[in-house]
Amino acid sequence: MLINIENATEENVLDSKFTTAIENILRAFAERKHLIIAQKKFFNCIMEEKGGIYSMTSKNFASEALAGLIEYHAILNQVSFYISVDFTIHDTSFRWIDLGEKYKFICGPLYFNDSSQLQKTKIVCENPLDSDFFKIIAAFYARNEHLSRCSINFNVLNGGGGSTKDVFERTIQNDEIAFCIVDNDKKHPQAPYGGTSSHFLGEKIKRSGLVEILDVHEVESLVPLDTIEEVLKNLNLMIKKKDTLDFLKKLCSIDESAKFYFDHKKGFNIKSALELDNTHGDFWRPILKKLNHEYDCECIESKKCKCCNSCLA
Repeated sequence: MLINIENATEENVLDSKFTTAIENILRAFAERKHLIIAQKKFFNCIMEEKGGIYSMTSKNFASEALAGLIEYHAILNQVSFYISVDFTIHDTSFRWIDLGEKYKFICGPLYFNDSSQLQKTKIVCENPLDSDFFKIIAAFYARNEHLSRCSINFNVLNGGGGSTKDVFERTIQNDEIAFCIVDNDKKHPQAPYGGTSSHFLGEKIKRSGLVEILDVHEVESLVPLDTIEEVLKNLNLMIKKKDTLDFLKKLCSIDESAKFYFDHKKGFNIKSALELDNTHGDFWRPILKKLNHEYDCECIESKKCKCCNSCLA
């Protein structure tokens, strides 16, 4: 996580009441669990302290954090969430602030007197495949943004369908900061939230937790088409899956959002698509009507597929 130190005076930094929390934060940074942003005087005060309040190890950690300060400040404007450690707060309370495009978790330094609150970020997912995918995204982000000093790590708590909510609830019972990421399980833009996401409707913030319902049917929907094609080639599956990939490309060429509702696991069939449209309103049918004649069939026009096997799979 990104930890932004605010309102820390020299008196605060040298106050023994805050020493444990500050050293915990510095150690978490050194262990590459979190990044620290603060004014230069915050780090200099630690490094130049002569009374033995801070160990030489902590001073070295402060020096390392100071060296990466410019790089970390740039990240602050790019993230959708960060922690604000406000030294005007003298207890262990915390609160969230919705800033529109980002969220800020505000607490005082004493919140981190317990080093367990500074272990790797906890992310609750539905299954290991989702969490593996998020790790790939995180690594790509760090590399793409040239974050040479940044190593993105997090602890994954996999729920598995209906138990995902329970895992998340148990995690935040102890006021541990946690994120829950689930897909919306929608195969049509006007369909109701399904599956796991239906258990998380309402406020995005709950105690010390933040919930993000991805605006896609499944996590696989976030994978670019070029990447899917490259993977199929590397696995020698291109011949077997070429027709499906070509069909998906054509759908997306007409409406890019089609990819967000396409079932990458089960594939696509016209019968299900028309049933969804008949229930929730036109979405798939207008797209299908614009496809090349090779996919044209009477079912699209009649809005109903009575074929024993779906005429388009």
